[in-house]
Amino acid sequence: MKVDLWSGALIDTAIWHARSGDIAREFRYRAVHVALPLAALEAGKLPLRLDRPGLWRLRRSDYGWRDGRLPSNFIADQLRSAGLEHCAITLVTMPRGLLHGFNPVSFWLARDDAGLRAVLAEVSNTFGERHCYLCHHADGRIIVPTDRMVAQKLFHVSPFLPRDGHYLFRFDAGPGRFGAWIDWIGENGETGLQTSMTGRARALTGPALWRAALRRPVQSLVASGLIHWQALKLALRGARYRSKPEQLDRTRSQTRDEGERDA
Repeated sequence: MKVDLWSGALIDTAIWHARSGDIAREFRYRAVHVALPLAALEAGKLPLRLDRPGLWRLRRSDYGWRDGRLPSNFIADQLRSAGLEHCAITLVTMPRGLLHGFNPVSFWLARDDAGLRAVLAEVSNTFGERHCYLCHHADGRIIVPTDRMVAQKLFHVSPFLPRDGHYLFRFDAGPGRFGAWIDWIGENGETGLQTSMTGRARALTGPALWRAALRRPVQSLVASGLIHWQALKLALRGARYRSKPEQLDRTRSQTRDEGERDA
């Protein structure tokens, strides 16, 4: 039987980044993410619990408003503008490790009985800033794996890419798997960066979580280190470095369907 992300899951993910244009380069790495149904998480019914010690940890202050309030309050507020605040929520994220915590992107999946209605992509950079992209259809229809949604890029992530252009989002929420594809399209209309995070889902049990944490106790540190290592390689190959601009006051934006005009 395929594991449903809304029942809780471990996801053995393959992460891929491919840069094109002036300096073409790609890299891959593997990690284990968790899919955490929010109601069960906040009720303490999952093997991984909020603000508890362990090889892998999950802190309220790492998500949402980052002030210790419950994640459910944050995501309900984000979904209210789309009329989806009553959806069931599953958080797909990389837990904080024993010594370090860094999550390039976490995905808040919102669904009802019909299917996936929205995905909030909470993107973080290495400067401690974050921006949320709310992905959904304006007419409220369910999101299927072939759907493509577009949002203006408003957040500085890489010093080797400008803060302009658009992101193209695509999602597959299973059952039995998770996939997220985010491509950056420059102002010239060409795809300059492609990224994906895909993997099979397996049951989230106490023993399985413990084994995964033992195998990858510092995976968030590895992810952060790989990002900096790839940045160094780009710099050595002569990629243009862009200083970090001041973060915009607007820290949440919404997508439109591919082919629609910007609002």
